[in-house]
Amino acid sequence: MLVIFGSSIKLLNYFEDDFSTCENCNQTGVTYRIVQKYYHVFWLPVFPLEKYTGMSCNNCNYSRDNIISENSATYEKISKTPIYLYSGLIIFILLILNVLFAVVMTT
Repeated sequence: MLVIFGSSIKLLNYFEDDFSTCENCNQTGVTYRIVQKYYHVFWLPVFPLEKYTGMSCNNCNYSRDNIISENSATYEKISKTPIYLYSGLIIFILLILNVLFAVVMTT
Protein backbone atom coordinates (compact mmCIF):
# COMPACT_ATOMS: atom_id res chain seq x y z
CA MET A 1 0.00 0.00 0.00
CA LEU A 2 1.29 3.42 -0.95
CA VAL A 3 1.19 6.07 1.80
CA ILE A 4 1.91 9.65 0.85
CA PHE A 5 3.26 11.70 3.75
CA GLY A 6 5.56 14.61 4.37
CA SER A 7 5.64 18.17 5.55
CA SER A 8 4.48 21.40 4.01
CA ILE A 9 4.17 25.07 4.97
CA LYS A 10 1.27 27.46 5.36
CA LEU A 11 1.56 31.25 5.35
CA LEU A 12 -0.31 32.40 8.46
CA ASN A 13 0.09 36.14 8.27
CA TYR A 14 2.35 38.95 7.15
CA PHE A 15 3.11 42.30 8.75
CA GLU A 16 4.47 45.47 7.15
CA ASP A 17 6.90 47.13 9.56
CA ASP A 18 7.97 50.63 8.52
CA PHE A 19 10.28 51.11 11.52
CA SER A 20 12.51 48.02 11.26
CA THR A 21 15.69 48.27 9.22
CA CYS A 22 17.00 45.81 6.68
CA GLU A 23 20.26 44.13 7.63
CA ASN A 24 21.41 44.25 4.00
CA CYS A 25 20.74 47.84 2.87
CA ASN A 26 20.00 49.52 6.27
CA GLN A 27 16.81 51.09 4.91
CA THR A 28 13.56 51.08 6.87
CA GLY A 29 10.55 49.12 5.67
CA VAL A 30 10.50 45.34 5.94
CA THR A 31 7.77 42.72 5.71
CA TYR A 32 7.62 39.92 8.26
CA ARG A 33 5.85 36.73 7.21
CA ILE A 34 4.76 34.13 9.73
CA VAL A 35 4.92 30.56 8.40
CA GLN A 36 3.62 27.37 10.02
CA LYS A 37 5.23 24.08 9.04
CA TYR A 38 2.97 21.03 9.37
CA TYR A 39 3.02 17.27 8.87
CA HIS A 40 0.53 15.71 6.44
CA VAL A 41 -0.64 12.25 5.40
CA PHE A 42 -2.34 12.05 1.98
CA TRP A 43 -2.24 15.89 1.97
CA LEU A 44 -4.46 15.96 5.07
CA PRO A 45 -2.79 18.07 7.78
CA VAL A 46 -2.16 15.94 10.86
CA PHE A 47 -0.42 18.32 13.27
CA PRO A 48 1.73 21.46 13.14
CA LEU A 49 5.48 21.13 13.55
CA GLU A 50 6.97 24.59 13.99
CA LYS A 51 6.23 28.24 13.46
CA TYR A 52 8.90 30.62 12.21
CA THR A 53 9.26 34.16 10.92
CA GLY A 54 10.73 35.23 7.62
CA MET A 55 11.72 38.74 6.65
CA SER A 56 11.96 40.51 3.31
CA CYS A 57 13.08 44.04 2.56
CA ASN A 58 10.74 46.29 0.61
CA ASN A 59 13.67 48.23 -0.91
CA CYS A 60 16.35 45.73 -1.96
CA ASN A 61 14.23 42.50 -1.95
CA TYR A 62 16.64 40.82 0.46
CA SER A 63 14.90 37.97 2.30
CA ARG A 64 15.78 35.64 5.13
CA ASP A 65 14.01 32.86 7.04
CA ASN A 66 14.11 31.98 10.73
CA ILE A 67 14.44 35.52 12.03
CA ILE A 68 14.90 35.72 15.79
CA SER A 69 14.09 39.17 17.13
CA GLU A 70 11.72 40.91 19.48
CA ASN A 71 9.45 41.94 16.60
CA SER A 72 9.29 38.42 15.18
CA ALA A 73 8.40 36.96 18.59
CA THR A 74 5.57 39.46 18.94
CA TYR A 75 4.24 38.73 15.46
CA GLU A 76 4.41 34.96 16.08
CA LYS A 77 2.31 35.35 19.22
CA ILE A 78 -0.30 37.34 17.31
CA SER A 79 -0.53 34.73 14.51
CA LYS A 80 -2.46 31.75 15.85
CA THR A 81 -2.23 28.25 14.38
CA PRO A 82 -5.45 27.39 12.49
CA ILE A 83 -7.49 24.51 13.93
CA TYR A 84 -7.66 22.71 10.57
CA LEU A 85 -3.95 21.92 10.81
CA TYR A 86 -5.01 19.44 13.54
CA SER A 87 -7.75 17.89 11.36
CA GLY A 88 -5.97 14.57 10.75
CA LEU A 89 -5.37 14.15 14.47
CA ILE A 90 -9.01 14.99 15.24
CA ILE A 91 -10.24 12.45 12.66
CA PHE A 92 -7.95 9.79 14.12
CA ILE A 93 -9.21 10.43 17.65
CA LEU A 94 -12.84 10.32 16.47
CA LEU A 95 -12.20 6.97 14.75
CA ILE A 96 -10.67 5.53 17.93
CA LEU A 97 -13.63 6.77 19.98
CA ASN A 98 -16.04 5.29 17.44
CA VAL A 99 -14.32 1.89 17.67
CA LEU A 100 -14.32 2.01 21.47
CA PHE A 101 -18.00 2.98 21.51
CA ALA A 102 -18.83 0.11 19.13
CA VAL A 103 -16.94 -2.40 21.30
CA VAL A 104 -18.70 -1.20 24.47
CA MET A 105 -22.12 -1.31 22.84
CA THR A 106 -21.66 -4.90 21.55
CA THR A 107 -20.67 -6.30 24.97
